[in-house]
Amino acid sequence: MKQVMEYYEKIMLHFLQNQGEHQLYAGQQLSKQLIEKDVSPEEILSIHLTAMKKNGFTLSSDWEKSFQFLLEIMVSFGMAYQERQSLRIKKKQFESEINVAISMQKNLYPSNFNHNFHDIDLGFISTPAREMSGDFYYFINHDRDRLGVLIADIVGKGIPAALCMSMIKYAMDTLERDAKPANLILDHLNRLMIKNADPSLFVTMFYTIYDPLTSILSYSSAGHEPALYYDSRADKFSDLNTKGLILGVDSQVEYKEKSLQLHPGDYVILYTDGVTEFRRSDMPDDNHILREALSTVDKTMTSQEIVEKIYQYIINKKDYQLDDDHTIVMIRKT
Repeated sequence: MKQVMEYYEKIMLHFLQNQGEHQLYAGQQLSKQLIEKDVSPEEILSIHLTAMKKNGFTLSSDWEKSFQFLLEIMVSFGMAYQERQSLRIKKKQFESEINVAISMQKNLYPSNFNHNFHDIDLGFISTPAREMSGDFYYFINHDRDRLGVLIADIVGKGIPAALCMSMIKYAMDTLERDAKPANLILDHLNRLMIKNADPSLFVTMFYTIYDPLTSILSYSSAGHEPALYYDSRADKFSDLNTKGLILGVDSQVEYKEKSLQLHPGDYVILYTDGVTEFRRSDMPDDNHILREALSTVDKTMTSQEIVEKIYQYIINKKDYQLDDDHTIVMIRKT
């Protein structure tokens, strides 16, 4: 601090003797050093007054009192300023952590799925309401080349949700070529959640397995929205649900499995609750909006094109007010 005081005094006296740009520039450079040395505003004011008195510059009584008043103001100002700087640093660190989590989360989602199922056409879309999403979807090959399709909604957002997604994703990867039915896969994930996940996190999930040898789709639910099934022969919709408890609550819960036979032209829509919710609206939170959207699309389009069309229809209906994450997955028998 002594060296700072001496240098401040030197350049101040030079400025008083010769008020030039060079002296002002030296003062600007000194201010940067003062910030780096974490010198507070009230300390700078005190250095200035000490240097003035030391070199014989006198102040009137009123000026003296005014500087005393200013010094007190600077004490409070300096404390508030330092606190603000500390918060800015913490904010930058938090933003950096969030960006890492966002990048990590994006890598968890399958950008495409090059499957070998000649009779199945897949389409999917997932849009977060904010930077990070609580929705998750995944595809996997089980034994006998069966197709597993997962959709989940994590009750909780941010970094904990991203970590939970990561755990689910890698748990599913260990089940590749596994022979477990859909309900036992949910049982496995439920026990994993209870043992390893943050207790504040809960997960709803709908899991399906398609067998190309029999064209049978089996499914099981852990408190998730019922899938929407379209029967092309009867030209009607119905809901698929097994009403299981959400993951991460009870290790003793038993999940049920149901199945149905798919025929060419049939499809199943998996979705998260953000798709069907209409907040600040009298409209019901059922899947009527999906049925409406599907009635407007050209069924000759690919599943991916249909998913994108119905998503656009839904957000138009909501006046682009996305209060929650939106995820839709379509499984169609060709």
